[in-house]
Amino acid sequence: MNPESFFSGLRKDLSPDAEIKDRIHKRVQSRMSPGENMFADLRKDIAPQSQLQKTIWKRIAPSIEMPVDETFKNIKDSLQPTASFKEVLRARMLRSFQSLEPVQPEAAGPVMLKWVASFALVALLIQTSPMLFIASSTVAKTEVLLLPTRGEVSVSIGGMWQKVEHELVLEPGMMLRTHDGEASIILHDDGVIRMAEKTTIKLEDLRDRSSVASALDPILTVFTGKIWLQGLVPSQLPGITVASSFGTITVNKGSVSIAEDDYVDIEVYDRSAMVIRNGEETYLTAGERTQLVEDNPIFLVKKLPNKWYQYTWADQNLQRDAVHRHGIAQQQHERRIAQAGILPTSRLYPVKRFAELMDVMMTFDTEIRVQKRLQVAETRLNEAAALIYEGENADVALSAYTETVKLLAEDFEQGSLAQLLIQQAISESAAQYSAVQPGDESYVITKTVLEASGEETAKGTLLLDGLAMLVRAVDEGDSNIVRSVWLDLQPYLLTLEEEDIAMHPLMYKEAKTLLAFLATSLHVASNRGVDIDAELLSDIASYLPPPTDTTTVVLSEEEVMEIVMGIKKKIFLYNLTHSRINQFIAEMKALDGHPDQGRILRRLAMTLPDGPESFPDKVYKEIVKLRWENVGSTI
Repeated sequence: MNPESFFSGLRKDLSPDAEIKDRIHKRVQSRMSPGENMFADLRKDIAPQSQLQKTIWKRIAPSIEMPVDETFKNIKDSLQPTASFKEVLRARMLRSFQSLEPVQPEAAGPVMLKWVASFALVALLIQTSPMLFIASSTVAKTEVLLLPTRGEVSVSIGGMWQKVEHELVLEPGMMLRTHDGEASIILHDDGVIRMAEKTTIKLEDLRDRSSVASALDPILTVFTGKIWLQGLVPSQLPGITVASSFGTITVNKGSVSIAEDDYVDIEVYDRSAMVIRNGEETYLTAGERTQLVEDNPIFLVKKLPNKWYQYTWADQNLQRDAVHRHGIAQQQHERRIAQAGILPTSRLYPVKRFAELMDVMMTFDTEIRVQKRLQVAETRLNEAAALIYEGENADVALSAYTETVKLLAEDFEQGSLAQLLIQQAISESAAQYSAVQPGDESYVITKTVLEASGEETAKGTLLLDGLAMLVRAVDEGDSNIVRSVWLDLQPYLLTLEEEDIAMHPLMYKEAKTLLAFLATSLHVASNRGVDIDAELLSDIASYLPPPTDTTTVVLSEEEVMEIVMGIKKKIFLYNLTHSRINQFIAEMKALDGHPDQGRILRRLAMTLPDGPESFPDKVYKEIVKLRWENVGSTI
């Protein structure tokens, strides 16, 4: 068949005649009239059958999240008690009902049902809406900030140096440089670093020390110049560490000056610091300094002269430290107040306590249950802070905190996960008041937290805080409170004398130093005519530093030269340069502390030949070092 004739015939067969066209036209016109819905039949025609709907839904349903179903499933799981809990609850209920008056048997079922229904309703309400009664424990996160205070300060970001004129949020890896200016770095609540002129540093680990329980890297590295570091970190947490060319300096609580040049000069003006070089630790307390030298691994600790405290660098920074500490302490107190929620002075307070109780009771996971109980204890501290602010008595709230922590500690064995959670919570609670000191009205909260921990470190912290306050009080002429505070410190002073208590060496040295300062200051004040309690002077007399031996031994010139020639002979017994230098170092160590050390060194500098060992230069460095030591030999 011809294709053309085939399609022509097909077209003729498919073309409707005039009558069919007219009928279709009338039907369309009638559906388009305003009185009828033209889409009604269309919806009916395209609507899927019920079987088809079920098939489609089965394919879609597995991929759709049902948040409401999931929420009620979680609520159901949390409300479903374990078998052991059911048995305990049943036994308690039976004992309770046995002590009640007998009731009609027919009434027991409905009454019991009502109580169970009410209990379940309250539990469901608390589980689903705890924030109605329980205050949030979230704390606003702080940042590390750079505050240019004077002159030109620049920052290197990605290798490009840019001038800083306003407050800047800092990140690890940045480098900072002061030209003719100065700048301050605010380290969360942990402390502050102040950069002097012509100082270059690199930022390292900027994490908040108050919320990290593991060891941390240095917060920055000093390349050139001088910085002032004030630390406000509790002793239970890692301190602020600064890296230098020849060692690291770590401060928890204290104020330290660090200068980087050919030597690294470290001066402690308040509390204490720890210096580590080549794995060897040394501890410095207020009024001490040391110097790290490249070719001398020995730590030489000397006293700071009194006049150094009067220099602008130290005097100005100590004043700024006091202002900064007070500001941080106030902020920390305000944060606790903001988290207090409903206070014991409110009529709704019993509802809050009941909500806390139900929230803990309906938690069956041990770890989460411990965390919630610790959160409840923390709430008591927040309430105490708010009560203190309002001038109310906070003893009940503080006692409730202590009781909760002690009960938790008794419920679990040492070394368990629960005990670790408890100690971590106590450390974080202490860190939230790290800047508060004795004399501040809120210090009672810090004292409560530390005493509740039961650790010997906590006792040492309370002792050091109290002694530091006493030293400041005596220096400021306020000797009236010394006697009462001294009596309060007697239980903590026992930690220094008891051999079975292993106090950290840094805390032990700082305590001894503060006691010596306090004893000296009190006796000096007494000699000036200040009325000091005689019994107190007697008690503290044992901590007075021993008298300085002023006797000197002067050698004749012949005796000095005999020593010099003996040193030269020992050095040149060796033919190798390295061996001669080693012997020279050994001789310098043996000479350290000799009454005529200066005279011997001067003669030795003129006697030893130069040669490849450069002995005269090495002797000259020893002379400079000796002069540096003698500057601060007395207080």
